[in-house]
Amino acid sequence: MKMIVCDLDGTLYPRKDVLNKNQLADNLTAVRKWVEKGNVFVAATARGIHHYEELSDKLGFKPDFIGSNGAEVVYTSGEMTLKQIPIQVYIDLCHFIEENEFDASVATGLNNEWIWNTKDKYPIAGAKTYIPSWDYIRLCDPDKLDPKDKTERIQIFVPPSLRDALRDAIIDREYLVSVTCSDDDLIDIGPINCSKGISIQEMARKYDVDKEDIIVIGDSHNDISMFELAGRSYCIDHAEEKVKRCADYVVSSVEEAIMKEFDM
Repeated sequence: MKMIVCDLDGTLYPRKDVLNKNQLADNLTAVRKWVEKGNVFVAATARGIHHYEELSDKLGFKPDFIGSNGAEVVYTSGEMTLKQIPIQVYIDLCHFIEENEFDASVATGLNNEWIWNTKDKYPIAGAKTYIPSWDYIRLCDPDKLDPKDKTERIQIFVPPSLRDALRDAIIDREYLVSVTCSDDDLIDIGPINCSKGISIQEMARKYDVDKEDIIVIGDSHNDISMFELAGRSYCIDHAEEKVKRCADYVVSSVEEAIMKEFDM
């Protein structure tokens, strides 16, 4: 038995500019063939657990799921694990970004809602990673939140040209959190000692899968922790050069990566 761990956005879910307009369907078909051969498929994403049912519907089966960059994990058995950070970090970041006039918007999940700071500056509706179905989001004054509440992740939308500078500024504040990027205009903040890679190690132990039998597919900075521990790693060809250099192979799609695995 082998295990494929696959990112969602830009990977299993292709970008809009791919040449093959049927790429999503082709990727899903390849995944189903992989599972039919007795192998394990794991989705690993910055998306939260509320996307799990949607993904299951697309695949036609319930996969193992690593959400919020490792803060949320769902096994096919129904077992779940959850890691969180205090909402106080979100409140503080909202003030930090406002006081320094960063062109950024801060969002987080809380009590089954997706909330945004009322004083944000970066136009989310125009961001590449914005999804129209997010119209259910709630604008919220961060000072009215209970700092004792907890969340699985905080996301900061920022113009690509400013992403790395803001990420470094957040790291310098030394919160007890992990900081990574899931797209060129998106910074992800989660619990300390939490990543896709750490969750994969935990899942591999549960399924008794050796490192050489772990295959990962991704396209962003938050996938590098997966590349570093896999037997083989594939990066989608639209990724940043730094990300591509961390993988063993560069491919055009999840379908191509899985076909290569069948040939090995």
